[in-house]
Amino acid sequence: MKTALTKLLAALFLIGSFASCNVTVQPYEPYWHYNCYPVYDYWGYYMYDDCYYEYYNQNGEVIGKDIVSDVADKEAVLLERLTSDYAEKYSLSNDAAEKIAKNLTDFSVLSTRSAEDIADFSEKLYGVNPSEIISAVGEAQVGNNTELESVIEKASSTLGASTETTKAIIKELHGKALEENGIEL
Repeated sequence: MKTALTKLLAALFLIGSFASCNVTVQPYEPYWHYNCYPVYDYWGYYMYDDCYYEYYNQNGEVIGKDIVSDVADKEAVLLERLTSDYAEKYSLSNDAAEKIAKNLTDFSVLSTRSAEDIADFSEKLYGVNPSEIISAVGEAQVGNNTELESVIEKASSTLGASTETTKAIIKELHGKALEENGIEL
């Protein structure tokens, strides 16, 4: 039994060594070049050449070595675009639109969302205690929308928007959940 097992293991080892691929992986290292660029004064006269090393990725594009800064710049641009989109779409002030955009980007980063995360998100965004929201949604499910309307009025005062605009924002952000629970704003 031992010899048969030993022969089987030896055969599997040999088959594995013949079948294995010889793949070498080259670690990624950016290509660097010493580049010089002319510098001109205010009137357009040549002053000197500014020379320094620049790093290129595999596509030949100049890259920076500060990856964290690059990611932060991309996130800042995304935040600015979201802010301008919400400000334009709902006629909000930049502060209110930025508040919505920041909360949405912060919430979208969370890979797992607990009940506390959702409550924190709603309180930051709407300025309403989550227990009030839960109570209002529970009442709205049975057809009593008065409590939900008062919560929406509080949220609209926090956002600095009209109740109709706040309802439109809520429908965009939570429309599917409202629809699944039979709530119409």
